Amino acid sequence: MTGTFFSTALAWLLTYAIHSTVLLSLAWLLVRVRGWSPGASELLWKVAMLGGILTASLQLRLDVRPAGTVLLQPPAVTTLAAAPAAIDGPETPARVRDDHIARVAKSSGEPSRPSISLSRSSVVVLAWAFVALILGVSYVARRLILVGRLGDRHAVPDGRLLEMLTELARDAGLRRTPRLTCTSRIASPIALGISEVCVPGSALTDLDLEQQRSLLAHELAHLARRDPVWLDVASLIERVFWIQPLNRVANRQIATSAEFLCDDWAVRRTGSGVPLARCLAQVAEWIQASPLGVPVAGMAEERSLLVSRVARLLDGVKPTTRSRRGLAIGAVAVLVATIVVAPGVSGKSRSQLLADEVRSAGDNTVPSPSPSQSTGAASVISGKSTPRQDVNADTGVVNALIARLGDEDAEVRRAAAHSLGRLKDSRAVPGLIGALKDSDPKVRAAAAEALAEFEDSRAIAPLAALLNDPSTEVKQSALEGLSHFEDGVPSGAVIRALGDADAEVRHEAAHLAGKLRDRSATPALAKLVGDPDSDVRQAAIEAIGELKDPMAASAVSLALGDSDADVRKQAMNTMEELKAPIAEPTLIRLMRDPDPDVRQQAAHLAGERSVIGAIPTLRRMLEDPNGDVRESAVDALSNIADGAAYDALRAALMSKDAKVRRAAAEALGERRP
Repeated sequence: MTGTFFSTALAWLLTYAIHSTVLLSLAWLLVRVRGWSPGASELLWKVAMLGGILTASLQLRLDVRPAGTVLLQPPAVTTLAAAPAAIDGPETPARVRDDHIARVAKSSGEPSRPSISLSRSSVVVLAWAFVALILGVSYVARRLILVGRLGDRHAVPDGRLLEMLTELARDAGLRRTPRLTCTSRIASPIALGISEVCVPGSALTDLDLEQQRSLLAHELAHLARRDPVWLDVASLIERVFWIQPLNRVANRQIATSAEFLCDDWAVRRTGSGVPLARCLAQVAEWIQASPLGVPVAGMAEERSLLVSRVARLLDGVKPTTRSRRGLAIGAVAVLVATIVVAPGVSGKSRSQLLADEVRSAGDNTVPSPSPSQSTGAASVISGKSTPRQDVNADTGVVNALIARLGDEDAEVRRAAAHSLGRLKDSRAVPGLIGALKDSDPKVRAAAAEALAEFEDSRAIAPLAALLNDPSTEVKQSALEGLSHFEDGVPSGAVIRALGDADAEVRHEAAHLAGKLRDRSATPALAKLVGDPDSDVRQAAIEAIGELKDPMAASAVSLALGDSDADVRKQAMNTMEELKAPIAEPTLIRLMRDPDPDVRQQAAHLAGERSVIGAIPTLRRMLEDPNGDVRESAVDALSNIADGAAYDALRAALMSKDAKVRRAAAEALGERRP
């Protein structure tokens, strides 16, 4: 389990390194070759920074392996299915079996794929985690130091500034006015957390009213955009994923775009960039060096940006308001393409590799009538479907798969059961019956599905016993398996399953009950006619029709008014199977049903039963929007020996539908008024 964790973690880290390099390099290239607006640039860098984490996770989770993907695997586990039965039995020591397997793999001549040994994976992962922990803790410690330094800040009592802040906050759409505090320990205004602006004491005395308004607008923009939160997240990503140095570039570019965007926001709220430019120039005089030591959403923390920001404000650069929806869609497309196209590193666990080989053993074994030396195992190793030339090859593969039914890993046991079902070798039946008692429900379900392929009567009783299993999946598989048997299935267990709490189980049980032709199931099936699940109701009504028990006709007749169209149609079919009467008003109502299939079936029944009272409705159905319904109405009228029906057929000769006219002409030629 530990080895699997480290191999998966290493595979993810390496995939992240590849994907993040691709995405961050692409963002850098796009920004270099074209002049993007600050908003577009910020979006590109954020997607690139977070995209590597997302694409690496999804590619490994979905097991997508583009061309060039490197397989991280233990080399000694690649030939399990190749081991003959003589050395792959439960009595063989694991060390002897593994040594033999390794020798077979070495001599098989299998083309090798790019791979990385797992012997150092734990060291690499632990080294990364150690450095990430140190850098992460260091960042958190510096944040705590900042909090301590700002511990003496106090609320600003100036009423004018508070009114100004309240007005700007309302304009920004903030739910509540942020707290405005002051301290002498900082030289530049900063936005803290999600609802606080902290200013230096000089801002209250050295700035005029317009400059103060611009200052507050700029810091409020940081809060409205949640920049302090993003800075914390991006800074932690930069430190935790220290293996990707381009994250530092992305973080700085995002911070730069944020300052430009907040400047634009402030200009839109104050009407001019000049007061903000003067404010920036004044704040620059207060700053001797970066005083805080950690990234913060501050007005002038990045001193190198001040000149370009002031020049931009004085030049009157208009903020762009264009939608970035197209760019966002393009970014999503790039992420999807990265998952599908960009190579990564696939970290398969030992159990997954074993499971793949077991599946390969079942998929690649092809019987051949010509005897020769055993080649079935070699075909499994190479992954090619080589025809087997010796019955002993069959024995080796089947015995190897049977042995894997006792593997320590549940996924391997499940895959072995699946493959044995595909091979359909009767020697596997006892082992699969034993697997029905496996501790893992997926293995029990796979064994039940495999036994269904054999139709061996020895499996009936064990499969019936699974109908009491706590797992819904197992019960469904057991019912499906029992449906393959024509005789010998105990109806009592199936009838009990009709009352199961799970709708899927009730549905499968209803289908099976109909096939068993045991009318003792009729009362339980009749109850299911009122089941909350429409699929269960339909299956129960169909099963009643297969049993042909007229005692259930009254229950089925209630389903003629069911809310589900498929259930109403099935109810009509079953009433026909039971030769049970349907009230004329009910049948006419069904002929006017919103569902065309129901109307068509009702018209058919009206004709089969020669319901004279249905003739007016059938005549109207000649103009039905559905062509199949119109044709059924003609057929029904042709079966009713009544003058009104004859007149309706004559009227059908004038229909706009050529098929209706043809059917009416044929019907009139076969009967007289």
